[in-house]
Amino acid sequence: MSEAQALVSVVIPVFNGASFVAKAVASVRAQGDDAIEILVVDDGSTDGTQEVLRGLERSHAIRWFQRDHGGPARSRNYGIEAATGQFIALLDCDDEWLPGKLGAQLAIMRRRPEVGLVHTDFEVRFEDGTLEERVSARASREPMVQAFAGGHVALPSTLLIRKSVLDQVGRLDPELYGSEDSDLTIRLFRVTTFECIDRVLVKKLQRGHGYRDMAFDEQTHRERVLTSRERFLRRLEGFSPLTAEQRSALDREWANYYLLRGAAAERIGRPQEARAHYREAIRKAPGRVRCYTRWLRTWKP
Repeated sequence: MSEAQALVSVVIPVFNGASFVAKAVASVRAQGDDAIEILVVDDGSTDGTQEVLRGLERSHAIRWFQRDHGGPARSRNYGIEAATGQFIALLDCDDEWLPGKLGAQLAIMRRRPEVGLVHTDFEVRFEDGTLEERVSARASREPMVQAFAGGHVALPSTLLIRKSVLDQVGRLDPELYGSEDSDLTIRLFRVTTFECIDRVLVKKLQRGHGYRDMAFDEQTHRERVLTSRERFLRRLEGFSPLTAEQRSALDREWANYYLLRGAAAERIGRPQEARAHYREAIRKAPGRVRCYTRWLRTWKP
């Protein structure tokens, strides 16, 4: 198949998304390109999602798969393995593409073969449709994003990736619960050229209870995120050599991690454990006032 005829595989993981997934699928079909396959991976939903997917199989020609619950990374990986396209696009079940998104990305891919990933600006809206913010996807002021991904905020639902490049870096890491998207973005940035379209072409839904929140109780969710965050930061420590900007950003992120660890320990009545975490936060970010105020708080009777 020539690149002009390239097939795009759109991978949509869904967990209890019966109320949203049809809009996501419709936004893909509205792109107007017949050379698209839509792969929806149901991650053990219990809200009637399967019935919705059966209907979409008939009305929108999707392929869908049912799996035991394993999280979004495993679902995306399963869909990627089943994909037949030269390009992989990701879309969360409660997000939507705006008209022209895919065509604009493919035009860049065809014109510039050195580009391995194209993403776009996006907007975040609440469930009632109220606009929360518009995000410029390559103007991030977040230190970690600036230092390790050139400032590119690659929201999964905005991505179009060459399958050959994705094969080069591997799949999403399911063990990095809550950090798997950042990890994939950084690995891709190290091996290929990114391009960003400075237009809002994706609508992200801000829900009170997202994919991960619904799967576990709050304490389990928090512990999984923190454990995975530590694993992710240790992986970044393995990059060599680190630039001064990367070292500074990583230390700041370690401080954030230890602040969260300390707060979690305080929440369950372990002030000495919290104090030790806050001490580590001070070591990583000695100029940050919050680290000291949290540490002092643990000495109160």
